Amino acid sequence: MVAALSTVVLFGYVLGGRRPVSVVGKRRRWGARQWRTTAFASGLLIAIVGLSEPIDAVVRNAFWTRTVQLMVMVMVAAPLLVLGSPTPRFQRLLNWKGCASGARAGTARSVGAFPGVYRTTAGPGWPRLLSQLTLVVLGFVFWSQVIAQPPRACALSHLGRAAYLFLSSALIRLLGLVLGFASASFYGVPLTDQQLAAGIVMVPGVLTDLIVLTVCLYLWLGQESRSDQRKWPRLEAPDSLATHRLRGPYGV
Repeated sequence: MVAALSTVVLFGYVLGGRRPVSVVGKRRRWGARQWRTTAFASGLLIAIVGLSEPIDAVVRNAFWTRTVQLMVMVMVAAPLLVLGSPTPRFQRLLNWKGCASGARAGTARSVGAFPGVYRTTAGPGWPRLLSQLTLVVLGFVFWSQVIAQPPRACALSHLGRAAYLFLSSALIRLLGLVLGFASASFYGVPLTDQQLAAGIVMVPGVLTDLIVLTVCLYLWLGQESRSDQRKWPRLEAPDSLATHRLRGPYGV
């Protein structure tokens, strides 16, 4: 099911990004377009492998393995899908002019933390598959707020993206602290299993956040530096004759 759906999505992605046929052939270069296609295909491949039944059957055996699967889907597969810039392609394919969404999906990565959701999706079947696909979609919505999809720009500024990611990381770390320092299990699993899942959430679970946050801060500082240069243009150095007159015959 996941493989078939991913194949349809990949076909639409390629079809939406097609270019007019050129009579004179040009040498193809490995540029941004190829990198984005590779990132999108890699995200789909990770989703197919991570949600396939052989892997999912092993993942369902422990709470911490399910946490690893969740982090991989939301923190690795979803950002790669956004890096592929699929939204403009599907808008072009469907001839739909959508506006930049300002939705906040910061809680998407903690949906699976509720005990009721965990029990409902504990076994194989449609509820679990639907919840996994929903998390991938919500992860895509989350990362689309901080990763640009050219030619579509992000609705948030560089500083807004940094604040967005900081608050999201704080939410995830708070969840990890609650799970790690709880005196009893919330999900009917061994307490050590829950504590191991908390460590996964707090350390590698926010690694992508830190990387993208660093990039956003770097871009924001560069933007502020260019703005200051426009406000305060560098003074031109005086010519040699004027300098000689100012210094006098003895260079003082």
